[in-house]
Amino acid sequence: MPPNASPPTTPELKSEILSLIEKLRSLQLATLNESGQPEASYTPFLYQAPDFYIFVSALAAHTRNLIEQRQCGIMLIEDETQARNLFARTRLMFDMQVEPVAKDSEDYESILDAMENRLGNTVGMLRSLPDFSLLRLKFQSGRFVKGFGAAYAIRNPEFSDIEQITGK
Repeated sequence: MPPNASPPTTPELKSEILSLIEKLRSLQLATLNESGQPEASYTPFLYQAPDFYIFVSALAAHTRNLIEQRQCGIMLIEDETQARNLFARTRLMFDMQVEPVAKDSEDYESILDAMENRLGNTVGMLRSLPDFSLLRLKFQSGRFVKGFGAAYAIRNPEFSDIEQITGK
């Protein structure tokens, strides 16, 4: 931030957060396996405020981890080709609670329809495969990093309670 610039307001930060979410189609996943070992992966996602949705195969290690542990970390990060500095890429990190969405639930089909609309026809093909599960990722806590010295704690899923993290 320039020396005389005022810090961003919560509405400005919320707008930047939503813009980053809108630009991206996949997120990075951090899960723990049954031995407590971390595993990193990625998956396409749908964001319908306040939740993220992922449609994942039982054949993927992260799916087993998500269903068994019921928690994960996710990261959405600016494309490195768009970043002004590779050491300070804009990114969002969230700790999430994981909830399976039952195939007979009221919103299962509408979520997959929205996912197909946003992510393309592959979702339609995957819907016919028996090993795919729809998971809801629910916000627990978060952090938004805009660059050096510009990190913010996100305290609620509406992105209306955001506080700068300082070294003090």
